Amino acid sequence: MKLESDLAASTVLVLTEPTDKSADLVVRELERRNARVFRADTGDFPLSVSVSAWFDGSWEGEIRSPDGSVGLRDIRSVYVRRPTAFTFPATMNDAEQRFAAREARRAFGGLLMSLPWCSWVNDPSKAADAEYKPLQLATAAACGLRVPRTAITNVPGDAVGLRDRLGDSVVYKTLSGASVPDGQRVSLVYTTPVTVADMADDRIALTAHQFQERMPKIRDVRATVVGRRVFAANILVADEDAGELLDWRADYTALRYEPVSLPESVESALLKMTDHLGLAFAAADFVVTADDTHYFVDLNPSGQWGWIEDATALPIADAIAALLTGEDQ
Repeated sequence: MKLESDLAASTVLVLTEPTDKSADLVVRELERRNARVFRADTGDFPLSVSVSAWFDGSWEGEIRSPDGSVGLRDIRSVYVRRPTAFTFPATMNDAEQRFAAREARRAFGGLLMSLPWCSWVNDPSKAADAEYKPLQLATAAACGLRVPRTAITNVPGDAVGLRDRLGDSVVYKTLSGASVPDGQRVSLVYTTPVTVADMADDRIALTAHQFQERMPKIRDVRATVVGRRVFAANILVADEDAGELLDWRADYTALRYEPVSLPESVESALLKMTDHLGLAFAAADFVVTADDTHYFVDLNPSGQWGWIEDATALPIADAIAALLTGEDQ
């Protein structure tokens, strides 16, 4: 239940990095509605963003940045896009910075979570829970979506045995995203075909691995959920003679996009899934086979969507702005 604030809360707090182009689109839509917007990045706390608050039955106070300030009781909604990690002075050692980060997270996040009238896109705790891939697959299936057969193990012998249950063609998929920081570089781990020999490799024992049945797809679909609205787009290989692209994230230049409507049963099940996970926003990925069966493969609670809007003119930013200002309630 949301409670009313003492003041007419009217400001949308946008938490993201300064160069976030998707957030720029939402801010533009909010400003078109004459909504008050306060944009900040947690990565600027405490060096250039500060917070002061006091408690006397309820919390009051404000967040300040070089661009201005916003009172806690004036925040009606929070858009958590892609805020970066808290940044501390280089004079602090690693242990001091870890302690300071814990204190900052519990203060900054705790104050915002204490505002009972405030709506979130998305609630950080709900978004964090939804990142767990095994939970995603189980929830998707329980809500009526089709899900490829999947195995998770760190036992090479079990991996080989499980392969028979996955069918003739199997892929490896990360459980925590494609980005792997490597010093000054970031390596990307895409969905990869695996053989029996790969699954018998002793290195499987070093950590958990997710293996999944490879579906004979004819297209990919990205479905962006905003509240009760779903914006879906086909993701297709631009050159039809080039063959299948197993993981479309590997080459954006080879892709083309077109708006598409999900089957009613799939859209209904997807909305049931986001409701169950407590998400106001999600980017869900499907692979579609020749018989038009949609298989759910992934959900990102803070997935990118700006490039989809640019390519298809789907009004995603407008829908997010409407959600943040309460227009669709």
